[in-house]
Amino acid sequence: MATVDLQFNLLDALAPASRKRNKVEAKPHRHKRKFSLPVEQADRPMNRIAFVREQQEMTLRSVARHTGIDVRTLRKQEKPTANLTLTELANWSKALDVPVVNLIEEPESTLENPVKKRAAMVRIMRSAMSLQEEASSEKMCALTETLVSQLVELMPELDGLAAWPQYGQRRGPDEVGRVAERPMRVDL
Repeated sequence: MATVDLQFNLLDALAPASRKRNKVEAKPHRHKRKFSLPVEQADRPMNRIAFVREQQEMTLRSVARHTGIDVRTLRKQEKPTANLTLTELANWSKALDVPVVNLIEEPESTLENPVKKRAAMVRIMRSAMSLQEEASSEKMCALTETLVSQLVELMPELDGLAAWPQYGQRRGPDEVGRVAERPMRVDL
């Protein structure tokens, strides 16, 4: 009986008027999934999202996870000529953890971008830390220590930053490489 009811709705037809179900003809609701949303493009650079994202070393996938927006749309939005709404800029700002101001291209501005300034300060601090590690005399140690403390005064988040990595340096005559540490057998 249950299969008959499902196929022919016999119970509804035989039921008294007070027991009849109110059936609303439902239109099949199909979700049209958009793979990417359109993004209006301007004739001049409007944002520097791609630059900031690359400086933050974030992938589009991680931004997509933070914002809930598909990667194709994000790729369109990060084009320098993309004319974005404030909401879209706020989403990028939150995902990249930078102020919205850093994402907007200033027309013909001679002021340096704060992200560039921070990157320059990090490079200077790494150089100062490298000098401090290599300092051999007392005067040089005191000078590099003063330099490091002054940089930390200017930008407290530089405190604890390491020196430049030492990879790729030439070995001295008494140093051996990994090949010498783990000799390889050669059978010819």
